[in-house]
Amino acid sequence: MTPDFDELVGDDGSPEERDELRGVHELLVSASPPPPLDPPLRRSPRIHSLSPRSWTIAAAGLAAAAAVAIGIGIGSTLEPGGFQTGFTRPMHGVGSGTAASALIKVGKEDGNGNRALLMNVRGLPALSRGAWYELYLTKKGKPVVPCGIFQTGPSGNAQVSMNAPADLAEYDGWIVTAVAPGHRPRVLLST
Repeated sequence: MTPDFDELVGDDGSPEERDELRGVHELLVSASPPPPLDPPLRRSPRIHSLSPRSWTIAAAGLAAAAAVAIGIGIGSTLEPGGFQTGFTRPMHGVGSGTAASALIKVGKEDGNGNRALLMNVRGLPALSRGAWYELYLTKKGKPVVPCGIFQTGPSGNAQVSMNAPADLAEYDGWIVTAVAPGHRPRVLLST
């Protein structure tokens, strides 16, 4: 039986924290069971010979190892390639995309005047063939600078790497539009 994420976590935490936890949960659920033990390893260890102090030290060591492993797993899963977040911008759904959300992680400025972006999208349905989503920086609510295009799968979720110019102060927000040939772009997410 696969444990249900919402039963395990409940309503605790911000949407960003829940998204991060959901990613870790999905990795844990998708892990394969360990291989069967070789016959010499199946024998019961002599656990009764450990003193209470040894048990405490062993438990503390296992807890520390688990914390390090989870930290490494979260860091490498959520921010691949050593991505360093400078700040984040949450996005909310608008129009027909009200159930959708996104979080843009904005990287620090590089030596060439660019900023890497890592965007986690939730709830944008897969588009028809030939259509795509596009992230823009805005001025007075109008799309001005395209930052990249992306697709979502059947889950409606995606993690996308893009980029933006370093000087973000001249823009007032971000939007995601759905673009389909022969149709006007529709805004589905906004900051």
